[in-house]
Amino acid sequence: MKTLGGWLGLGVAGALALFPNPARAWGDTGHRTVGELAFGYLSPEARAKVQEALTEPGYDTLAEAATWPDTYARKHSEYDAMKPFHYVNIDARAPSYSQKRDCPNGCVVTALAQFIALLSASEPAPSLAERRTAIYWIAHFIGDIHQPLHVAHPDGKGGTATLLGFFEARDKRSAHWIWDFGLIERRPVSPPRTADSPVLEADFHSLAAELAQNLSPAKARAFRRTLAPEAMANESLRVSQRHAFLTAAEHVDAAYARRHWPVVAEQLQKAGVRLAEVLERALVKPAPRASAF
Repeated sequence: MKTLGGWLGLGVAGALALFPNPARAWGDTGHRTVGELAFGYLSPEARAKVQEALTEPGYDTLAEAATWPDTYARKHSEYDAMKPFHYVNIDARAPSYSQKRDCPNGCVVTALAQFIALLSASEPAPSLAERRTAIYWIAHFIGDIHQPLHVAHPDGKGGTATLLGFFEARDKRSAHWIWDFGLIERRPVSPPRTADSPVLEADFHSLAAELAQNLSPAKARAFRRTLAPEAMANESLRVSQRHAFLTAAEHVDAAYARRHWPVVAEQLQKAGVRLAEVLERALVKPAPRASAF
């Protein structure tokens, strides 16, 4: 496996050609929700360690830190070489991820593993600045790897090349955008939304609380058993194959949104719980804990 430093200098041009306009998994609302949810599952000791590392203005919470690779790094050319590591293009017909076939020059699977190893290292231990950077990328990449179309789609570009109708929008939307933003914006609410109702505000606090409230301790424990990046990618591959292989002939409407919101919600829940567990194991000794929600 190449080291992260090696990826930054090798194979980047080829990887970018596969996914020329890197998309933002879950959008900022989804990433913030994952970070907020994760923070609620951390032990007090792990929270203190995270807060000690996150000191940059605007990125001093785990929710905001999870957006840093999109809201800061994407706007600064020195991080351009990281763009291919937000996703992996697994063969849509494949039963599972193959590093040789799907990730020869590095991808979200290998990048996530490298940052987890960096944050977990004891000899030498990472500096405070290295811990901060690792938390930014881990928080973001765990969100990315749980967005099904950051793992596979038949168009080979994460659904960004597949345009289709979305609710009453005049312009067609990409399949990727629909799973990043659209299904979160149009999630079912009570009372039901009318045709002229505005899309939901980007309130990640209430969304995270809602997801935590609907997540049983037993299910959270089950989610924690899948922490290897390759296993997360294989799980998202199956989710994508079953639910997210939209085609240009389809139209996403309220019925589709209602049917697939539970899938989106569970992917966000998995990402939040697993992010908390990865940080817990890297920063402190694992210990039984309860959600703060």
